[in-house]
Amino acid sequence: MANPRQRNKARSGKSTKPSQAAIRRMHHKLRKAPPMKGPAVLAANWDKTKTVFQNYAALGLLSSIPVPSGPSSSRTHRTTLPFLPDHMKSSTSQKTDESSLIVGYGRIIRDEQGNVVDIVLPEDEASQDGDIAMEDDDEEEEEKEERVVEGKTDVVRSLESLAASAQPIKRHTSSSERTWLQNLVAAHGEDYAAMALDRRGNVWQKTQGEIKRMVRKAGGREKLLA
Repeated sequence: MANPRQRNKARSGKSTKPSQAAIRRMHHKLRKAPPMKGPAVLAANWDKTKTVFQNYAALGLLSSIPVPSGPSSSRTHRTTLPFLPDHMKSSTSQKTDESSLIVGYGRIIRDEQGNVVDIVLPEDEASQDGDIAMEDDDEEEEEKEERVVEGKTDVVRSLESLAASAQPIKRHTSSSERTWLQNLVAAHGEDYAAMALDRRGNVWQKTQGEIKRMVRKAGGREKLLA
C-alpha cells in the first residue's frame, strides 16, 4: 500500500513517471491489440511492444513527402466577392494599403454587419503567383518522373518486390449465379434492360450494368447457353 506522500506526488503532477493507472491502461491496450494482419515479412518484423508509429519508424515505412513552406500558388492578387457594392469598393481601396501587407498574409475586409466583402493580398505575392502558375504545369510533370523513392530497409524492399509481383485475383461465377444468369439470358437474350426490369427473374434486383458485367464474367452469352 502506498504511503500518503507517494499518493500526493502522483496527484500533484510532480512525478515525471506515468502513473500506475496509466501503466495499467497501456498494458491493457497492448493485451487487447488484435494480431497484426498483413504480409508475412511485415508480421515477422512487427514488434508488439511498440506502437504503430514506432513500428512504422523502425521499419522505414513513414512517409517523407515534402510539405510546401510557402503559400499556395493558386492564390490571386485580389479576390473581390460578387456582392461587394460599388460605393464600398472605392472606400475600401483607400483604406487598405497593399504595400504594408506581409508576404504570405492577407487582409479581410468586412462590412458593418461583419460579412466578408473583400480579401486583399500583397503585390509581391501576386506578381510571384503569376510567374509560378505558368511554370507549375511543366514542372509538375517533370517532378513526378524524378521523384522515385527507393526503399532504405530490407522490409520496404521486400514489400516493394511483393507488390510488383502481385497478380489480379480471378473471380469465378458460383453455380447458383450461373443458373440465374442462364435463365435471364434464355428469357431476354441480349436485352439487359429487360433483364433488369424482370421482377420475377431479377430476384437480386441487379441493375442493367451489373447484369452485363456478371454475364461477361461468366464467359458471355454463348458460354451460358452452351
